[in-house]
Amino acid sequence: MRRKFANGVPRVADTARFSALTAAAFALVSLALGRAEAARLWLPETENPYCEVTTYLLRDVPEQAMSLLDASGKPAIVVNHLTLTEQPSYGRFLMAHECCHHKLGHVGRYREGLGHVGPQPFFYIAPALRQMELEADCCAVKLLRERHETDSIESAEDAMAAFGDTPTGAYYPTGTERVQNIAKCAAED
Repeated sequence: MRRKFANGVPRVADTARFSALTAAAFALVSLALGRAEAARLWLPETENPYCEVTTYLLRDVPEQAMSLLDASGKPAIVVNHLTLTEQPSYGRFLMAHECCHHKLGHVGRYREGLGHVGPQPFFYIAPALRQMELEADCCAVKLLRERHETDSIESAEDAMAAFGDTPTGAYYPTGTERVQNIAKCAAED
């Protein structure tokens, strides 16, 4: 694909997008190398009141949040800096949600699913992703409800409602399904 240039110079949007993707890739690679390497590169951490998992606050990551295991097998969470800054209530839901992926064993299960031999390892875990997202949403709602952080639950409902009947990610439930699940979990005793 040929890029369009103005007077032989890449457009600002293309340059910014390349820089953002480069920074995100660099940050995620350093996490994959391990906690010591991440610390050496001064990746910023943020306090996560919902679990004891090291939580990194990064700019320019394509996802709003994600949970993973670093190269040494230790749990880690990455939260998008802009999401947490611009939508703090929703950011707290995301941190609780990612903590729940670790607490419920989803991250290890995902890693095991990728251990299969074959050309498309994601194929093996994809059917379970929908259920894992709903479970993590419900777990997050319970954590937030215990702390009386109903604004974060409401922010999550609003964010998911924006998706409507569209899936919220690859193999994820639709926004409508997630709103219904969050409401159901919030109503449980």
